[in-house]
Formats: sequence, C-alpha cells, structure tokens
Amino acid sequence: MYGIPLETAGAAPGTSVGVIEFQGQNYAPSDSVTFAQNVGINEIPVTAADTVGPNDPTNPQIEATLDIQMVASVNPAATAWFWLEDGQGWLYQYVFHYFQTKAVPQVASISYGWSESDQCDIDPNECQSLGVDSQGYVNRCTAEFQKIALRGLSLLASSGDSGANGRTDPDCTDPNLRPAFPASSPFITAVGATQVNNPNTNLPNPLPPVCNNQGYACISGGQEVAVSYDVASFASGGGFSNYAPTQSWQQDAVNNYFKVAQNLPPAGYYNTTGRGYPDVAALGNAVLIYQGGIQPVGGTSCSSPIWAGVVSIMNAASIKKSGKPLGFLNPFLYKMAAACPACYTDITIGDNICTEDGCSATCYGFTCSEGWDPVTGWGSPNLPAILSYIASM
Repeated sequence: MYGIPLETAGAAPGTSVGVIEFQGQNYAPSDSVTFAQNVGINEIPVTAADTVGPNDPTNPQIEATLDIQMVASVNPAATAWFWLEDGQGWLYQYVFHYFQTKAVPQVASISYGWSESDQCDIDPNECQSLGVDSQGYVNRCTAEFQKIALRGLSLLASSGDSGANGRTDPDCTDPNLRPAFPASSPFITAVGATQVNNPNTNLPNPLPPVCNNQGYACISGGQEVAVSYDVASFASGGGFSNYAPTQSWQQDAVNNYFKVAQNLPPAGYYNTTGRGYPDVAALGNAVLIYQGGIQPVGGTSCSSPIWAGVVSIMNAASIKKSGKPLGFLNPFLYKMAAACPACYTDITIGDNICTEDGCSATCYGFTCSEGWDPVTGWGSPNLPAILSYIASM
C-alpha cells in the first residue's frame, strides 16, 4: 500500500524508533518473533538496553503488543525501543522523564490521549502537584514537547478513536467538540486512521504465512478512505485545539480547508483559530497482530506506530543526505505537501462525525476534502515519493 520495502536496504546506522506506553501495558517479545514469522519479515527484537520501565512479558496486553509490532515491523533495520512510563503519572511525568533522559529513540509513537479539557481527570495528583487545571496542564506538557522537539526528536500520537466529539462525550450531548491531547499539541505529529474499500489482494508469491494458511485475505491495494463507524466501529479523531492556535506552518492548509469544507459543525462548536489536527493518516482497521494467535485490531493506535516506522525510514534517508534526522516533523510535513503532493495519498472520502458508540442526530464532526483536512490530515504516505523528495532537498 505504502511502498515500504521488506528489507530497508541502506539504512543509516543509529536510526531508532519506539513506542510510549502507560497504564501498565506490557508485551511479550516471543509474540513479536511469532508475528514476524507469520508476516514474513526479519524483525529486530527490542533489547534490554532499549527497554525503559518494568515490562512484564508474562502479562502482555493488546495495546502494547499492537504498538511494538507495528512500529518495529515497518522498519526492522531501525533499533526498536519500548518505553513504559511506570507509576500512576500521565503525560507530564512522561515528557519530563523523556526530556531528562539522554538516550531515547529518534522517533516515538504515543497511542494514548484524552480530552484537552479533562486532562486532570486522568491523574488529579499530577495536576495538584503542578498547581494547574486541565488547560494549565496542557500548556505545561506542550512546553515540554517543545523542548523535546528542540532536541531534534520526533513525537507522533494517535488522533483518537471517537471522532471529533471525543471519548468523553460518546453520546454527543455537549454543545461543543472535545479535541484530544496530546494529538492537538503543535509539537506532536497527530495521526488519523483509514480503511480500505474494495480491496485488492494481488500480492506476489510466495505469500506470507498469515495470508497463505491463516485464512486472511491480505490486501495489496484498494480505495483508501477515512475509517467509518459502519466498517471499523470507530471514527478517527480530529478537529481544532481550544488551547493552541493555528500554527504558521499550517495556516495556508487550514485556510484552504475552510474554503472548501462541506457541512461544518455549528458555529461555536469548535475553535476556528485553533491548531488543526491530525497532520497525516494511515491504516487503522483490520490490522493483524499476534497475541495468543493472529487477530485483527483497529484504531489510530495502529496508525500512529505505522507512521512512526515510516518516519524512521525517512530519517535514514535524511541522515544519508545531511547527517541529521528530520527532528520536529510538522513544518517539514506541510512543506513537503506543498512541494510534493504525490508524497501523500490524499484521502477525500469520509468524516469523523460518529463516536465509538455510533452516530446520533446530535453528533457533529468534519468531512474529508482535497488537501489537508481535520479527519486524515494530508493523507497516508507514499514512501518512494517521500524518499525521492528527501534526496532532492
């Protein structure tokens, strides 16, 4: 679908990519080995030196398993990291820890998020210790994200799985949309989710074992659209931050969206001058992982680590070209969209009106359009075109 090679030939030494976990999420390295065998790749395992936190391989969970299998399998040539933030803390504990740690992955994916205005509900003690409310908490974390960006590191995050209304308003009873954080942070690259309609299954032989004898029709292409509740049982998060303003690097894209957008939510439901998200998108429906057997999973939790793996391949090309990784991604991604439209597959069908609970008449959201939109961003990656663009910079 995205032109990702099975073997990332010529990968620059020292490239790395990782996942950030919370809530005691663990994974089993043996599951990753079996997953790699089933999908026909050579996966480099996460070593003890590249593990932060108390991972318990005897008690794996779906989220951590999904994250590490996606991020490591997209680019097996990169060093894979697993970072479990221990304790009851939330984002501030993580970003402070991450910034203070010398050795961290160049690219990291966060498959977690919550409403901007309800951040203190996750860990009230963290807000109390900082002496802030939810808006203050978002601002403090954003300042730390900015410091991480200044270190030349790339952070990506899932845009959410409950549409523009958000997980804290599943029945759409609030008179406003609830943007998700950290996806809404200007210093995070937010990733939405897609699905494939009318899929093709023209993979070359020999087929990976999972496609050959496990009963799954592995896709080779098709019409990529925004995930829908009817198919995927969730809608991709996206919208506009209530706390962070529209950024200079995305102003033209946001302005263009408002010129062409159809069926916008009612005035007052969202901040027309806020930071728009997501920035990009990738597959987030019926993605296969291995935990106790091969099983399909979904969510922007799939999309973000997939894009993180793609970025690690982009970093390899950047290091080869300039000696440096790409670092803070967002200005680069928007500049690339203007200079190389073919670097993305523009997703023009779908919306994020529904939530994980379905759709009601009181639910509002945004629709996809040509160019950037607050459902799928610029779209999914066309890696060969992206690598050509980086080489020509």
